Amino acid sequence: MMNTGSSVSLPLRLWFGAEVFFGLAAILSITIAPQDTASNFAWTIKPTVTAAILGAFYASVAPIFVLAMVARRWEMVRVIIWPAIVFTSVELAATWIHWDKFRVDSGSFMLWYASYLLPPPIFLALFLYQVRRQVTLPALEPMGKTLRLTLCALGCLFTLEGLYSFVRPEHFTANHAFEVTVLTARATAGWIVALGLMMVSMAWEGARERARIGSPFLILPLPLLFLQMSRFADEVDWSHPRLIAAFALFAATSLLGLWLAKGNWRSSLS
Repeated sequence: MMNTGSSVSLPLRLWFGAEVFFGLAAILSITIAPQDTASNFAWTIKPTVTAAILGAFYASVAPIFVLAMVARRWEMVRVIIWPAIVFTSVELAATWIHWDKFRVDSGSFMLWYASYLLPPPIFLALFLYQVRRQVTLPALEPMGKTLRLTLCALGCLFTLEGLYSFVRPEHFTANHAFEVTVLTARATAGWIVALGLMMVSMAWEGARERARIGSPFLILPLPLLFLQMSRFADEVDWSHPRLIAAFALFAATSLLGLWLAKGNWRSSLS
């Protein structure tokens, strides 16, 4: 009999649904109306373009959790888990470090706090449960060595940049194309880490059908960041070298995502 891998457990599927809820709440607030963070978000973000940038990342990652909800096999969603654990841990650390900046008596904050306090232990527990049940599944669409090395190299670059910016936020705040606070710099750094670890996780899996579900998170940041920043173009120095370099890196990431998205989606979701 053909080895079809192990199924996604019901608790993990339900938690993916919870992540979709958290993501939708963020999109309805900070993505759609970044100018209203004083009333619709966990803290007031200024300038508005930096809120819009965070909103772009929330919109970029949302599709992968929707896809994960409908995927049937654990091997096809495994690529998401460790990036999610590390990302939510980084955002939780930023919350604790800058506790005084948050509107802790607001419903928006409680939703924010729950969305980062709960995922690390829940994802870790569900990961360990799934690992005990998993079986060896050969790659249907093995990645070539060049693709794996490219994903690993670019992923490590993003991850290290994000971690350094979290530890030393002045690296991000002192010389950028727009003004940014230390808290927003650390929150953004978490997203850079998440994107980097997603690419490393894809390279580790070594199979395109297992990486495909994460490809929207590679494809979407470039167009969504440009769209969100364009809404508040007067707050951005479009000729700044760091912005140009960042867009070049996101362009490379988007191309990798488009390449990974090609192929048989049925094999990744069924």
